[in-house]
Amino acid sequence: MELKDVRTRFAPSPTGMLHFGNANTALFNWLVARRYGGKVILRVEDTDLDRSTDNFEQMIIDDLKWLGIDWDEGPGMGGDYGPYHQMHRVDIYNDCVKKLFDLDMVYRCYCTKEELDAEREIAVKTKRPPRYSGKCRKLTPDDHARLEKEGKPFTVRFKTPRKEKVVVKDLIRGDIEFMSDELDDFIIIRSNGVPIFLLCNAVDDAMMKITHVVRGEDHISNTPKQVLINRALGLSVPEYLHTSMILGPDRTKLSKRHGAVSVFQFRELGYLPEALVNYLAFLGWNPKDEREFFSLDELKDAFTVEAMGKAPSVFDENRLRYINSHWMMAVSRDRVVDLAVVFLKKKGWLPEDVSQADRDKISTIIEITGERLKTINDLETYADFFFTEVAEYQPEGVKKHFNAEDTVANLKLIAEEINGLEPFNHETIEKAMYK
Repeated sequence: MELKDVRTRFAPSPTGMLHFGNANTALFNWLVARRYGGKVILRVEDTDLDRSTDNFEQMIIDDLKWLGIDWDEGPGMGGDYGPYHQMHRVDIYNDCVKKLFDLDMVYRCYCTKEELDAEREIAVKTKRPPRYSGKCRKLTPDDHARLEKEGKPFTVRFKTPRKEKVVVKDLIRGDIEFMSDELDDFIIIRSNGVPIFLLCNAVDDAMMKITHVVRGEDHISNTPKQVLINRALGLSVPEYLHTSMILGPDRTKLSKRHGAVSVFQFRELGYLPEALVNYLAFLGWNPKDEREFFSLDELKDAFTVEAMGKAPSVFDENRLRYINSHWMMAVSRDRVVDLAVVFLKKKGWLPEDVSQADRDKISTIIEITGERLKTINDLETYADFFFTEVAEYQPEGVKKHFNAEDTVANLKLIAEEINGLEPFNHETIEKAMYK
């Protein structure tokens, strides 16, 4: 499969840190664009006014850069199709809504949350799909005038056509067909006047000339609605690639109860970006050979859309730790020492001013620890005694190794033998112990 003039987009909401699953989506947007000579657009979905913050936006941008995922248009880059923050594009969305009103494709809905909850409860009890009944669709002009005069708040709903087939072109799953009767009249403008992502994404994708929308399969149910919006507005409809869901070990959607779920948390746990990217790629793609380790550039060259899968992937932290242990040995020792310095400072085990002698010591400790060091944070487990006084020994270890009558004498003898030993390395120590 060869794709031409590719433009993909990653559109995070700055309402929290970059989730592991969203990082997976960002990576596949990047891979599709880079593999087929296209462009990546970063667009910020900041229409959730209550939760969106500049701080979260910056954290997301920092995490993307840490992973090595860059973009051609968007925040910090500019571009021909900006602005790239949705709240800076509200006039565009309002013009589209006005056009939809003129086409009689939307209407004002005055139903309260309580009324909608009651409808949904009745639908569930009667075993019907919990869809909006569409009762405000039947309001007369006089009804609207009266409700408007009363100042009653309203949302704007899309008037979903009936008995119409909607075909979503998905390059991973094939054509996905929906009947419009399965969809309700969905909201596109909140009661506070702010548009929701169903409208914003559909309009932005068309106006930014996005050719391929790469996003998680949990968005499949939203896609026919966005296709209908673009059809009504006479806008282009992109092709889609709905990537596989990432599940926790219990095969439920990956969430906080499974442990770390954000890129920032994995950074704090001592993982390398090479390892995280390497692992993320295998959650939805298979190289069709025995290779396990890929740099970002190698992924770009090896990647194909045909090799993407649709079956859910299960997050396995042991596998991630295994991949990270490879990259701990593959990257330069100086980088690993830099990570160790940051970690050890946080623990209070190093001074702020780290000398070259300190770095040399850390480098030696990393070499000694070897493959046991799956992440840099494992220094706390396997090498803490190099930096702190040993407060107590494991009872099992004491019982096994220190219960003989001559233990103290032997320890004193060992201390005498290695005191002043030059050079102090594996060979000289072993020779002293067995002479």
